[in-house]
Amino acid sequence: MRHFLGIFSQRRTVFLFIFYLFLSFIIMSFNDPFKLRGLRIAVLQGIAWTYSISESFQFFSDLEKENQNLREKLLKASLQNQKLQEHMLENIRLKRLLMFKQKSQYSFIPASIIGFGQEQTIRSLILNVGSADSIRKNQAVLTEAGLVGKIFDTEPNQALTQILMDRNTLVSARLQRSREIGVVGWSGNLWLDLYYIPKDVEVEPGEVVITSGLSRIYPEGIKIGVVAEVKGKEYELFKEIKVKPAVNFNQLEDVFVVRVSDTLLGSE
Repeated sequence: MRHFLGIFSQRRTVFLFIFYLFLSFIIMSFNDPFKLRGLRIAVLQGIAWTYSISESFQFFSDLEKENQNLREKLLKASLQNQKLQEHMLENIRLKRLLMFKQKSQYSFIPASIIGFGQEQTIRSLILNVGSADSIRKNQAVLTEAGLVGKIFDTEPNQALTQILMDRNTLVSARLQRSREIGVVGWSGNLWLDLYYIPKDVEVEPGEVVITSGLSRIYPEGIKIGVVAEVKGKEYELFKEIKVKPAVNFNQLEDVFVVRVSDTLLGSE
């Protein structure tokens, strides 16, 4: 239908000329004045009807073009709005990171996440900085929210970060309120586990878990997460404590690598 309207709109003059020419031949074949008068009235009505249809076709054709233009403008406006929102959110995120960097006592190397590591046995993220940017193995990686992990491999322009949510990652941790020391690891679910906290130590959900500082990798006082669940069994020596990570690993885009001297770097 749309195709037909387009053709008619483009060749309307030709169609009307052929129609008028056909009517003229019909009129010339009539000799009876009464019949001719009636035919003229019918022809005028037909012409008016034809013109009305022609105008309707033109109207719908113009309306279709206008709708198409409006849809195109709406799409462009929507894309521009999405772009502005993304810039606004990026600006907020970068300001938050800058404030964290300025307030922190450590020196950082800023980095962006550009992919996921392909190692089968290690969960890792690829950073857009490497050895050429003074990135070294075992440097801690974090955000303003908390600890992300550590560098475990480098190339000149890229580095791999082993994240907390990896079975091979263990971090010496401290309960912020009780100051009790344990070890945080990942057991394969949505939580981290805090091990080796004696069952007689009072631990409540909501207590913050931080790095203990008893490590050559992770500086002291970096937030690891918040206690989410505490269980204790009568015959067990230690509590079962689940910790909600401070960092949302599904939303990570930008991180900081803690800059330390080579002599401080080593294994956990």
